Amino acid sequence: MKFRRSTARACGVIAALLATINASDLIAASTVPAQFQGGWVAGNATCASPLRVQVGPSSLTLINASDKQPLGDIEMAGPGYFPPGYRGVMAVLITEFSANQPLTMTFNVGEKKGVAQVEFAPVMPGNPTAQLKAYNANISKLNLAKRFPLNKAALKKCA
Repeated sequence: MKFRRSTARACGVIAALLATINASDLIAASTVPAQFQGGWVAGNATCASPLRVQVGPSSLTLINASDKQPLGDIEMAGPGYFPPGYRGVMAVLITEFSANQPLTMTFNVGEKKGVAQVEFAPVMPGNPTAQLKAYNANISKLNLAKRFPLNKAALKKCA
């Protein structure tokens, strides 16, 4: 009988806790919010710069003059990406979410609205398992840091 009472109490506490959580807080979004869509260039560049990141509702394209690299399978990270209790203004976009995730873009970096940053996935050292070999081959083939020198640079949005 004790087990049933304590289980019922625990279920009641869990149900009350879940009732306070928004369903939208638990789910990552696959559409980029409108305020993050558009062209982004290095903070010290003009908006006419040929080196840019173009963010659309469901994709991101790196551009360096005529060299372009589109990346899809976009997910906006949910609140679990940040420490518990985080209530700031940063948001994170992850590319090729169900694959190797070669680029992560953070918006409102350092809690500064209008500042973004891209971070390219590195080639990983370690035992050459089949999965690690495939990952490293893809990241090496993309060669994003060399083709698009924006890794960890402060970016600004252009109108």
